[in-house]
Amino acid sequence: MTEAINKSEDLWSSYKGLRKIIWRSLSDGSDEVYSIEFENTLRKHKQNFFSLLQNQPKNAKSREELKKGMVDGIVIKGLGHQILSKELYQEAVILSDMYDMNEFVALDLLCTAQIQMSYYPGLPRGLVAVLLYYDGRKSLVSSLRYLIQARTGVQWSLNIKPDLEKFITSYTDQLMEGGLFNRIFELLRTLDLTKEIEKLQENLALGGPRHRRQVIDLFQDIRMILADIVFTWAAQSGLPKAASVALINYLRQAEIEEEASGKIDNVNLYLLMALLSALDLSVLHSREDGEEAVQSLPILSDSEYINTMIVELAPLKPKWKSEGLQAVATFGLAVCIASLRLIPQNQQFQDAINREEIFIDAAIENNVFEFMHNIILENDILYKEAFVFKRMHHLLTDFIVYMYPKVKELRIKADEIARTVQIYTREGLDAPPNLPRYFEYLMLAVAKFYSKDTLNTEYVLSYWSPVELNSGQYSSQRSTSRAVSLFKFVRLAGDMLPPTLFVPYLTMLSSLSTCPQAARHCFNMLKQVGPQLTSTLSWDHFFSSFAQYYNNLRQELPPVTDTVYRNTYLKGVSPQELEGLHAVLLLIRTIADHDEFSRLALCEHPGWAPLSILLGLVGCSVPIPLKSDLLLTLASLSKSAENAAQMWDNLETSQILVTVPTTSSYTPRGIQTELDEVESRLEEYPLTKALLKLLDVLTDFGIPRTLGAGPRPPGFDPYLSFIVNSVFLKFHTRSYRNASEKWEVADLCLKLFEKFLTQYDPQLTDFPKKNVPTEFNSPPGYHLMIQMNNKSELLSVILDIIDEGNRLFDTYVAFPSQHLLEECTLRCLNIIHCVLALQSKFVTVLTASSASILLTNITKLLLTINRRSGKPDHCVNIAKYISYQPFLSKHTYVVVKILNHVTSTPILHNQFINIFLSSDAKDEIRHGFVLSLDNEIDDNEAQLTIKTKLEVLKLLKHCLPYTPPNFSHFLLGFDIKKDISKTEFQYSGVLDFPRSCLHSIISLMEAEVIKEGSTTPLLEAAYEVIFLLASNSKTYGPVLRFLRLNKKFFTQHLLLCHKRVGEGLHVLNQIAWLMKTLAVELKICGQSKQVSYLKHLTHFLVSLPQLENNTNQDPFSATYKDVRESSYMSLERISNNFLIKLIPHFEFKADTVQTPEWQFFDGKVLNALLDHCIQEGGNKLIDLKKLHQRLYDEVKLLQGTAVMGQIQAITQEIPKVLKYALELNKNKEKYASVVQFVDAWRQVVEVIMLFIPNEILSAKESQMVSVCFVLNLLKRVTKIELLPEVGQLLSGAVLLILENLRKCHLYEKKQQNISSENEVVTSMLQMHLGSLKEILENLIEWIMVSNVTDEKLKINLYAALVTLLELASLEKPPDNVAVSSSTYVSRLDNSKVSLENHLQNLKMTTDSLAKFGERLVEVMCQDCIGGYDVSRMLALSSFSVLITLSGNVNWIVYMSGRGYLKFIVQSILDSNADLERLLEPGQTSIKPLYVYMSKLLFLGRLAGTRVGAELLLEQKLFSCFSNMNVFSYHPEISRSWHPDDFLESFIPPPEELYLQMWLPALDICNAILTTLGTDNQSAVVQIMYFILSHLDVVESILRSGTPSLSRIFLKELSLLTSVIARTANNNLVNILENPEIVHDQRAHLFRIQKLTLALLPKFILTDEVVRELVNKPLEHHHTFQTSERLLYAMQIMSNLLCYARNVVANNDVEHGGIGVLFQPTLKDPTLHTIDLRNGSNFNDQAPSLGVVVQQLITIVNYHHQEKFNYELLTRKLREIPLMESADIDEYIDESYNLQDVNTKREYVYELLSNRLEKKTREMQYCSYIIQNAIYLIWVHLDYYMLKAIPKVKNFGSLSIKSPMSPSTLASATEATWKVSTDDISNLKHGLVSIFNDSFTKQLLESIQDQTDLDKGFVETMLKKIIRLIQFVPVK
Repeated sequence: MTEAINKSEDLWSSYKGLRKIIWRSLSDGSDEVYSIEFENTLRKHKQNFFSLLQNQPKNAKSREELKKGMVDGIVIKGLGHQILSKELYQEAVILSDMYDMNEFVALDLLCTAQIQMSYYPGLPRGLVAVLLYYDGRKSLVSSLRYLIQARTGVQWSLNIKPDLEKFITSYTDQLMEGGLFNRIFELLRTLDLTKEIEKLQENLALGGPRHRRQVIDLFQDIRMILADIVFTWAAQSGLPKAASVALINYLRQAEIEEEASGKIDNVNLYLLMALLSALDLSVLHSREDGEEAVQSLPILSDSEYINTMIVELAPLKPKWKSEGLQAVATFGLAVCIASLRLIPQNQQFQDAINREEIFIDAAIENNVFEFMHNIILENDILYKEAFVFKRMHHLLTDFIVYMYPKVKELRIKADEIARTVQIYTREGLDAPPNLPRYFEYLMLAVAKFYSKDTLNTEYVLSYWSPVELNSGQYSSQRSTSRAVSLFKFVRLAGDMLPPTLFVPYLTMLSSLSTCPQAARHCFNMLKQVGPQLTSTLSWDHFFSSFAQYYNNLRQELPPVTDTVYRNTYLKGVSPQELEGLHAVLLLIRTIADHDEFSRLALCEHPGWAPLSILLGLVGCSVPIPLKSDLLLTLASLSKSAENAAQMWDNLETSQILVTVPTTSSYTPRGIQTELDEVESRLEEYPLTKALLKLLDVLTDFGIPRTLGAGPRPPGFDPYLSFIVNSVFLKFHTRSYRNASEKWEVADLCLKLFEKFLTQYDPQLTDFPKKNVPTEFNSPPGYHLMIQMNNKSELLSVILDIIDEGNRLFDTYVAFPSQHLLEECTLRCLNIIHCVLALQSKFVTVLTASSASILLTNITKLLLTINRRSGKPDHCVNIAKYISYQPFLSKHTYVVVKILNHVTSTPILHNQFINIFLSSDAKDEIRHGFVLSLDNEIDDNEAQLTIKTKLEVLKLLKHCLPYTPPNFSHFLLGFDIKKDISKTEFQYSGVLDFPRSCLHSIISLMEAEVIKEGSTTPLLEAAYEVIFLLASNSKTYGPVLRFLRLNKKFFTQHLLLCHKRVGEGLHVLNQIAWLMKTLAVELKICGQSKQVSYLKHLTHFLVSLPQLENNTNQDPFSATYKDVRESSYMSLERISNNFLIKLIPHFEFKADTVQTPEWQFFDGKVLNALLDHCIQEGGNKLIDLKKLHQRLYDEVKLLQGTAVMGQIQAITQEIPKVLKYALELNKNKEKYASVVQFVDAWRQVVEVIMLFIPNEILSAKESQMVSVCFVLNLLKRVTKIELLPEVGQLLSGAVLLILENLRKCHLYEKKQQNISSENEVVTSMLQMHLGSLKEILENLIEWIMVSNVTDEKLKINLYAALVTLLELASLEKPPDNVAVSSSTYVSRLDNSKVSLENHLQNLKMTTDSLAKFGERLVEVMCQDCIGGYDVSRMLALSSFSVLITLSGNVNWIVYMSGRGYLKFIVQSILDSNADLERLLEPGQTSIKPLYVYMSKLLFLGRLAGTRVGAELLLEQKLFSCFSNMNVFSYHPEISRSWHPDDFLESFIPPPEELYLQMWLPALDICNAILTTLGTDNQSAVVQIMYFILSHLDVVESILRSGTPSLSRIFLKELSLLTSVIARTANNNLVNILENPEIVHDQRAHLFRIQKLTLALLPKFILTDEVVRELVNKPLEHHHTFQTSERLLYAMQIMSNLLCYARNVVANNDVEHGGIGVLFQPTLKDPTLHTIDLRNGSNFNDQAPSLGVVVQQLITIVNYHHQEKFNYELLTRKLREIPLMESADIDEYIDESYNLQDVNTKREYVYELLSNRLEKKTREMQYCSYIIQNAIYLIWVHLDYYMLKAIPKVKNFGSLSIKSPMSPSTLASATEATWKVSTDDISNLKHGLVSIFNDSFTKQLLESIQDQTDLDKGFVETMLKKIIRLIQFVPVK
């Protein structure tokens, strides 16, 4: 059972495969693999050829098994075990019965049909199976034909290997021996179309008209190919005797099927030509008779062959069914026998040669020439097939050459018959009808044969012997005897020519003049009348006869006023003479058509004057057919510009078409009258057609502007009116005797319309102006545009023709005038396209002209109601032409162009799609588009097919952006009934998914991958469509999912394109579109984590080593050395990846376009013209058509002024201009291609960097890839010249890759942090230090060589440099992280924190920079002060990072020495006005702020170095700050304001803007104090002056200070208090007492002191205050309480205590005195009077010591509380690598929606690290506050208890003056303090109770983690305090 199925053979797939293999092997047989496959396939199919087209017969057993399959199931090839459906069983049985085919074969065919159904929409499976059956059979016989064409032979040879040719010859010989030809003849007898159609109809196996047409075409093709096989074999190898006899026997019974239509059918023609080829010895003309191929011909190799043929074709044998075929066969044999005389071994054929006469006479008597003329030469195949045409040519010429005596004899007989006819005529009798006319028919046969030389073989030249023609002159040319014989025949035929042979002879001459050289020979022969030619055969005689006729016929003059057609009888023009005139006119016409010299000579001869005489004859009373011929001859003569100009004048003068209106009552009789009265009555229109042809020829040279000037307004209007109104608009209402003539007339009119529109270029002068008479008629194109853009009858008729075409073509039945209707519909479509193309320009010019003309756009008119159908279906009718594939391929191309225009705007498209989708033909039309894209590109119409496909792709691209569902979505197969993004594409046929344009596009691309050789431009357009689909938000999902079905799609296509990259720009464009699509695909797959597919793509692109992708191995487990070594190897391997291989193609090598030296054109004017002709669009190409038109317009303007020679010279220079413009265009295209290519590469690289997940590309691998990309890129770009755009794109890519490197490095560190293993791992950066150094050097080199004006490039390069330098600074010891971000005062007071960079990194940077020296500094300094703002900011940033990393202070000195620093400082002051404007409402740009901030940040970095800080003081930076008025615009300090509230707006609120200006200035103050120390008096003085300059702002900030402020204002307060605290020391007053300084500064300082100290009580960190600071709204929930605001508050407290410490500490040299600030009481009134939420209360009293004590108590308590949290956080952070998932989830907010455990771990680590860092800072602030507070308590206690002199009385409210007070400036030793003993006593008792054991213990615990020094200090202070309060008695 199973065996039966597997043995069954698919009658379609296997034969199609066979045909494909044979074709591929023969067209490219160089591949050894193909040859082996080819031979094996042929051996496999040998039996199929032996039993050609014979099916495996039906079988009862098989049928029974099939029946069981409906119940038990059956194993079907490719589908496995299936239960058959009843329908499938019935269809298999029907096919089996119909074609006598095995049931399993039928089932197999139906299964194949099921798969192929998507290619045949609308057809059920059974009908598809029928088509496949015939198509398979056709493929089998086509395969056999290919093999026979590849045989060794005499006529042609294919370009294949000799071994292959030998194998094929041997293989086909075996087929011949196996009876192949007998089988073919048997098939030709049995394959009857009528019977086949009946059989199909009986079984309901014929579908609609299209299916019927396809079946009939396939069936007839099979018969024709079988006949062609016989002919091909015979032509190439001759036929063996048996096959020849079989062929004769077949022809003996053959009937000519189409004899009724007057021609032989194709099959019999091929078979007859096969017999003639078997009897052909004409090969001896071109090849030596001794050649092996010639000798192997059966006719020579088989001695019995000729005798057998003589016997078979003997006249005594029974007559054939068709005597004509017998006559031709006999004729062929006679010519063959005659040829045998020439061969050396002719003695063996002597018997045959002796019988030559018998056969030739028999053939001639059987009217062989008449049969040829009437039957054989009517078939068009003869003129299309080169070898059939060649065989017929040789048959005729061999007869004339080898049987010349017989020809002479025929001519003599013809003379006798002519005399007989003359005798009868003289007697007034009719000649007998049976008179033999052999010679006449011989000439007519020759005439008809050569008149249709469509292949341009120029065989007619063999009839013209140059020697004979130029007998009077010496000629170096030697003519063969053959040529001489043929020319003798031409002379013989014309010698003493009797009247009966005149017409045939001239007709033959016409046919023998159908190529330029032959036409010249004929012209010369008739010009010089020789002794042999009759005197009647000369041009002189012809034209004198015309002149005589003209004179005779025009004697009677018409009235003077009118030109009329005379209505007299013919004077002496007999019917015979009329025939002669027609023949002469045909001869003139033929020679004029083919040879320009002869044409001019005919017209210029003064005695002949054909243009006048022939036109004059048209005006005479002669029959309509003669007038028609006269006009056609005039048309041929007018094909030269000179003749055309004269013809226009003659035409206007003759008034044969009345153009001048007349007032006469006599109606002028012109062609108009002939048409209306004569031709319409006769129902034949030759004269009208001839006039239209004449006008067509004349208008080829343009219409003279002054045509008809004088009697009427000049122009073409009367002619156009006649064509449109009299002919075209009435053509479909007239009657026609011959139906095809109707379409002929229409075609001629439409041809003219098409030409007028193609030539038309709308101009302002075309449009009529109001009240101004027009001097000239507008061009015909203008009138046609007016009519076509209105609802005119002209448009309606054109649309009716299109509709009529649809109606007739839908029948798929051939009709007589089919080719004419096809031509008409094509012209109608072309006209509509021309109008659509001209429409926009026409409307623009119309608008500019202000003419009062109303138009309705043709695009709208095409969407209106069709008057024939009553529906708005014009566009659908037009679109339907695309469904007549492959019959109307030219129509398809134009239709797609029309649809491109119709859908040009969204509104039009929407109207069109609504109409289209409601049409029944929509699926049919979609399939038409699919067929257009699926069409194979054959040699005949390759260009048209490619152009059509490109136009379809253009339409798809054009409609894609429109709102879905749009036309492109429908054609591409999206499901437009629902959301198109939900479409699920399948391969065509799967789940009944129809085949769509998307399938065709993918098939087209796949075909290109398989195809060898260069690609077509189609591939680029196809890739672009795919990209547009992939990048469209609606279509990307379905399309990319469909592409993903082929996992290797991208890799195959990219490899193909890379292989062909040298072919030209189109391949670069292909790669660009493909890679842009790939970028989208990578991003989408990266986001959806399609791991295996992504891994495949990524590995292809970056060539990752496989070992390192092993996720089970820890990449960090290797030793440092091993990892480093392997990394270098990997880097080398990655460097050879696909993406890096593309880098060399980034270089733009422009073709040098040298501007030619213009002789006549002005270079500047020409350049301006070229600029004017640039098209709108991306590439800015020059419109060559427009340029060409403009140049010729300029030449026309010169016509009146310049000499003719000069005009000619200018005209010759125009092509040079156009060529120059073309070269410029090529460069622009190349430019655009390179930019697009680089952009695509950049996109892929950037997507790999950003979107490929870590599962595919680990952080380590990503860093390797990044280093590799940047290194290879920079190595290349610094050495080549890049386009500006390419530089910008690549620099952007470098920036992004480096950012990715930084990101991966940080990620690696994070992973290390959360890793449970504590091994020391080497970072990738350390492993690739050498590469990074190279990258840095190359990057700096690029910065230095880059174009100064290319700002985008500069921006990217500096940003990349900053990112790269940041990488170096990331390698810091981990402890420094907290240090660098803390700004608490203890750190700031120390000298600058040294950034302990990794030594190697530092060395790398220093070495690289040292290479470039001052050159680099100069470039960077220039960029810091010039160029775009963004590049300046980045240059400043780069410079500052470089200084920090290299530590090279010489750079700062250089910058200052060259004045750059001074410029920057001055520019800050200059920006004051811009910054002030920023604070005004309604600002849209904050650029000045960014620039200002970047400068201040840069100066801040400089201030971090001692040299930099000193230079800033030297450049008077603070003087500049003092003069910045913008600082005085401090906003109102709000407690509720929070910057997060304003995130919606890009422009920050004024509060934030101001602080962004103000805070950096305070940062610089702190930085300089840190760098130079607080002892540097210059620094302190300048900073204090800056502070005092803005005292109002400072006071406002201090006065408003309270813990309830928002975060940003707390930050401001912390910075300000830091500056004030650090500048405060008791020597400051002395510094400021300089006599030059204003005296009120001391008062200001005292005021600042009062305000600063007043803040102390407000910032006591009680529980309430801490809660206020931590639980601020908009903060996230925290497990461990901490916040930025709390840290700022603690910093402020630290600063305030530091300030107090600085004020009370004696900083002079002697350290002699101590000052005090606080009252000796623990009860501070300010603590009760002040409201923490409202800082407006201000108490002038100095705060008491209680404030400090209170702060100490609260801070110790806070430290005690938070110590536990701190330790818990530290422990938790260590535990993160080991935490369970549930524990981790506790820390994560549900809104984050994190899935991956690793990601969660990272997030929690980051969260806890951040909190721990803040908590650490809190602990450090606490320690600092404790130290300062305890010191202040001790100082005051020491003073009050040991040094103060208390008063006995206790004064109520004492006012203690500060030592800084202006009124008391004495030292402490001199001061008398107003304190009482009670105060001191109370203080002492209060402190005793506070400093109890538990508090002391708490205090000591809080300092346990401090350094020994800090711990010792606190312990000492504590001891001293306790000693003072316990042991010191109160005085």
